[in-house]
Amino acid sequence: MVWENWSQVKDTSFAFRPLHLVLSTLLFVLSYLTQIWAWYLITVKLGIAISIRETFESWFYSQLGKYLPGKVWVLLGRYYFYEAKGKSRGKISIALYLEVLTVLLAAGLLSAIGTVSFREANSFGSGTGIGWMFLFFLFVFLSVYPKFLQKILNWILILFRKEPVMLSISYRDILWILLICILSWIIGGIGFWIFVDSVFAISSQHILFLTGALALSSILGLIALFAPSGLGVREGALVYLLSFMMPGPVAVVISTLTRIWMTLIEIGLIGIVYLLSKIRKGLGERDQYVKT
Repeated sequence: MVWENWSQVKDTSFAFRPLHLVLSTLLFVLSYLTQIWAWYLITVKLGIAISIRETFESWFYSQLGKYLPGKVWVLLGRYYFYEAKGKSRGKISIALYLEVLTVLLAAGLLSAIGTVSFREANSFGSGTGIGWMFLFFLFVFLSVYPKFLQKILNWILILFRKEPVMLSISYRDILWILLICILSWIIGGIGFWIFVDSVFAISSQHILFLTGALALSSILGLIALFAPSGLGVREGALVYLLSFMMPGPVAVVISTLTRIWMTLIEIGLIGIVYLLSKIRKGLGERDQYVKT
């Protein structure tokens, strides 16, 4: 599309704003840290929490599994890390299930709100859209009710011939974790808007829609098991959504730049965590050597 419409891309008023890029990157990093906070709270409530440092390491290292076909590697990586720490297998599975559920529901909520808020991307009337959004809100709040979750989870466990479990987490705790996940998506969405604005001027009135677009495209990329890190799927969805507010070829450029930007942030954070871990171990070995 870019090649066939190169003249349109060339005539587009792109502008590079370094400060916007730095700010957007910091906000996106903050969205990751907020998501880790939600995961840590889940492990605390289920009684399988490890230290903050180990939580960071396990969470970021497991993200490398996103770049392999199939999304199961992200979950398995963290599962085996916590199992090696002597944590209950059943509770680890519950924690991972709750994390995936709250992240997806938070993204779904923001996608629905963002779509309804942007009439050009909304194929149904405003009244109908609000009605569907209300039903979706109702579904979200019912689906995270502990007794309902327990029935669904035990059905899955029985299907795989595992022992049923009892959820020891309250409804208030789950709602609080869901709220943190929503906050994480909002922070990431604002960072995404500033990133887009760093290369292509876009009004702040589109923040809500861009947040929903990022959430929806990420969901589609997540459930596309055949695509490593949702490669291609997320970009295709994002191009479609961005094309409501900019020319299609420009949307392709922005979507591609977004992939590069997000990947560099993820790999950079994983690298920082790894280096800090190496430095800590090196200092520990030096202190041990001095003592002996």
